[in-house]
Amino acid sequence: MRLSTDNVRILNFAGLLAMIGILLGAYVVQFYYRELPCTLCLLQRLAMAIIAYGAAMNVMLGPDPRHYGVCLVSAVFGGAISIRQSLLHINPYFDTSNNIPTLDAAANSGFGQAIFGFHMYVWGVLIFSTVVLAVGVILLFGGRFEKSRQDHDKLRGLAVFGAGLFFAIASLETLSTFLECGLGDCPNDGKWNWWILRRFPSS
Repeated sequence: MRLSTDNVRILNFAGLLAMIGILLGAYVVQFYYRELPCTLCLLQRLAMAIIAYGAAMNVMLGPDPRHYGVCLVSAVFGGAISIRQSLLHINPYFDTSNNIPTLDAAANSGFGQAIFGFHMYVWGVLIFSTVVLAVGVILLFGGRFEKSRQDHDKLRGLAVFGAGLFFAIASLETLSTFLECGLGDCPNDGKWNWWILRRFPSS
């Protein structure tokens, strides 16, 4: 079994849409519950955005091992961040603020709202693991990809649309992170504590 270049580019477009959908879903949760993402959350979003970038390059320029390398390195980075944050909250009876055990389970409750029973960083572990698996399967069955002018012309509209979506979500992520953190440390309390609101408080 061997995937054609057309099929591989379409699969990458599906992956691009999946990453963008996850990032948009994170924004919906953020604004609905009025909870700002922590620094580790933002790093996981960054990793997802770079995975989307690698997929967008495969759609726009054609499949290339370097593009998949971008996706894999980003998935490993994001997975490490997700696992690290999951381990911070794996024991509810440990007070991470004071680094001491406690009898109060609420001292180390999960960060943010749970979505379908899992917090976003636990979803992150699953998502980044899925990306590694998906890229491995595509490389396993894709083999050598032959590029042709006809192939690029046929999917040009799809490629431009995907690249435009990536640019839009990357711009949104950059702007929202700046408005939240400014040029300093990001707030990690999960509250509606935007840097821009602290810098220019309403009268």
